[in-house]
Amino acid sequence: MRWQAAREIKATYGGSRTPCDLYVCECDGVSWYAVEGSQNINATYEYLEHGVDIETLEDHDTAQADSPIESLEQLIAEVEEL
Repeated sequence: MRWQAAREIKATYGGSRTPCDLYVCECDGVSWYAVEGSQNINATYEYLEHGVDIETLEDHDTAQADSPIESLEQLIAEVEEL
């Protein structure tokens, strides 16, 4: 895959808007993302910015990592295996 952008942003999730670090990599108009420490990988057509509430995103694809995502490089490697 040819990545247009990759970054770490601050986000929130859940009803309590729990703060989290979110890893994001973009390719061909798709934002693949994962919360730090989660094995869930999601894809959306939305552009993700600091402060995004991930509960409001419309995902069009999901995947499961082999182990918890702890870095941007790890997210990229997992998505490239899909």
